[in-house]
Parts: sequence; C-alpha cells; structure tokens
Amino acid sequence: MWLLAVNGLVYIALGIATGRFRRKLVPIRPGDVLADAKAALTGKLAHDDIAVYNAVQKLLYLGVILAGIVIVLSGLSIWKPVQLQALTAVLGGYDAARYVHFLAMAAIVGFLVVHVVMSLLVPRSLHAMVTGR
Repeated sequence: MWLLAVNGLVYIALGIATGRFRRKLVPIRPGDVLADAKAALTGKLAHDDIAVYNAVQKLLYLGVILAGIVIVLSGLSIWKPVQLQALTAVLGGYDAARYVHFLAMAAIVGFLVVHVVMSLLVPRSLHAMVTGR
C-alpha cells in the first residue's frame, strides 16, 4: 500500500507540475465521449495518432487515477479505522469503506482488462507502451 501511495503521489505531482494532465486529459466533453464510445463499439474509431487520447481514453485515465486515490484512502480507513475515524466516517463507516475499497479495486481491474484488450486490438500501441513513445 505504501508503495502504491508514494508512487501515486509522485505520479500526480509530476503530472500536475509538468502540465501533462492538462495537455493529455482535459477537456472531456460528454458529447465527445458518447461519439468516441459509439465509434469504438462499431469499430470505426480512428487511431491515426496514438499519442493523442480520445475522449473515452481521457475519461478512463482520469477515472483510474481517481480509483487509485479512493483505494488508498479506503485502504487506510480499513487498516486503521480507530486512528483514522474521521476518514472512515467520510466513507460511511468501516463496512461501507470495505465496499468502497472493493469497488475501487474492481474499477482498476476493469480498467486493466479494457486496456489490455484495446492494446491487442491496436497493435501499434504496444510498441508505444513498451518504449514510452
């Protein structure tokens, strides 16, 4: 958990400091999300420049970042519910925090499954993922 928390803090700090989040993940418009989701489901989504995220990718990447934050916070509230009772209360109590933790983990696993499937459907992206370009 501490490795995830520290890694996440560094990732978020660098994403904000370098402007990467602003360049890559915003803006997200509902109309664009619906259009890109429809194009993806019908197999008509263009992959001309894999360095530019479509609206669905932007939404999913922001979602998994938020799920990472939620999983760390809910994990802390489950780990130390007495010491962190304010955080546990914000999450609805110990039992609710367990459900929140489970749902955040399910969201991350779902993201990983979609990510792997999409990378297999667009093989050019595998090279970019491995090399970082």
